[in-house]
Amino acid sequence: MLDSLVRYRHLHSALLGYRSYAHRVLSDRMVGTPARVRDFLDCMEARSRRAYRRDMEALLEAKRRAEGTPGAGLAPWDVPYYTALIRALRQHQRWQEDGEMGGDEDRDESSQFAGYFTMENSIAGMKVLVRELFGIMMKEVDIPLEERWDVDTVSSRKTLTGDGCGSLRKFIFHHEEDGPLGTMYFDLYPREGKFVNAAHFTIRCGRTRNENDGDVKNNNHHQLPVVALVCNLSPASAPNATASDRQLSHSEVETLYHEFGHGLHSLLSRTSFQHLSGTRAAMDFVETPSHLFETVARDPGFLARVLAPRRARHLAMSHADLRAVEVQTQIVHSRFDQALFGEEPCCPALGGVSSTTAWKRLHREAGVPCEGHWHSQFGHLVTYGAGYYGYLYAQTFAADIWQSTLASSMASSEAVKVRERGMKIWKDMLVHGGAKDPMDMIRDVLGREPTVEPFFKGIP
Repeated sequence: MLDSLVRYRHLHSALLGYRSYAHRVLSDRMVGTPARVRDFLDCMEARSRRAYRRDMEALLEAKRRAEGTPGAGLAPWDVPYYTALIRALRQHQRWQEDGEMGGDEDRDESSQFAGYFTMENSIAGMKVLVRELFGIMMKEVDIPLEERWDVDTVSSRKTLTGDGCGSLRKFIFHHEEDGPLGTMYFDLYPREGKFVNAAHFTIRCGRTRNENDGDVKNNNHHQLPVVALVCNLSPASAPNATASDRQLSHSEVETLYHEFGHGLHSLLSRTSFQHLSGTRAAMDFVETPSHLFETVARDPGFLARVLAPRRARHLAMSHADLRAVEVQTQIVHSRFDQALFGEEPCCPALGGVSSTTAWKRLHREAGVPCEGHWHSQFGHLVTYGAGYYGYLYAQTFAADIWQSTLASSMASSEAVKVRERGMKIWKDMLVHGGAKDPMDMIRDVLGREPTVEPFFKGIP
């Protein structure tokens, strides 16, 4: 199936006059060409290579100590296992060095954050965030039956999640000067037949109303966006648990804030045409706001509002542990994506090598352990074909914007500075959706050309 996808994408692109599917896809992206993607990936690999080798040596040593096999190498399944083990050990060591071990609350390392990352705390953090950054009030309201999609409208019976609780919530956003901004639904827990991943969906785009729209006479000159954040977070462990009891892992909090960033991008844009609204922008740019807001979920300054400062600091440090392994893996996946859809596509029917041969070769060259046919279930090759590099690409912009605008102001908690920086992000970037060149927006926010250096501050 993958071979067929590669073949017909290449043939279709050739019929349209492109040298490859990658050339076709990248023609309207920020990066522009496959050659520039290659240059970007080369730069990222060169900057992370030393840290990657150091991290892989740490993983290998951990395996040999645990298994007593001096000559053993790392299998693909060893990487996540020993990454988690090393992070836990380093976190334990930091607590000891801080002199905080021994108290009842600190004995169980696995539960040291229990009670802090609840759903209600996470949403409360979102409310604080939009109020301090933008002067926006985020208010939960009741949902009429006819608006619900977690309801059987024929029998008026709720479709329940695994723990027996309805999952849909509705929030309206209102600015202190600009008035109503739009609506965001949260559909956060799994249920039978539901979309299984995490994503942001636009139900109604924003746009400028024209003279044929009846509400223009009432000064409703802009159609307000309606968006939905759809996740599948862990259901509450206790039966009949309330929303405030729902415990989230920190990675789930990061996922929630990531999708919230997409939602804000859609809500806060103000464009004339709906096909340029919010996230309807260059695909290698749209992950920038989402990664920016994901960063908030692990920022020690922000987390210190609900966690003790030392806990918040340790959590941020834990995220940085072995980060180079993740980055190098993303680079290999991005190179493979480019190889599949490049001028010499990895498809035997087109005279190229098989996708499996290319997959193994790229991993071998990078020193990243791989499984034989993992790529056959790598769904991003369909939805992000020739564009998977965009995740790393956008993360570099998000890291630069974070370090240059929000990091210091959030840490200082100076309300005037936080609002000033937040409004700059809104009015110089988010408000334009896809109606302005994304690189111009990034330059406007930064006041200079972007650089990858802030990204690597997170890789010790």
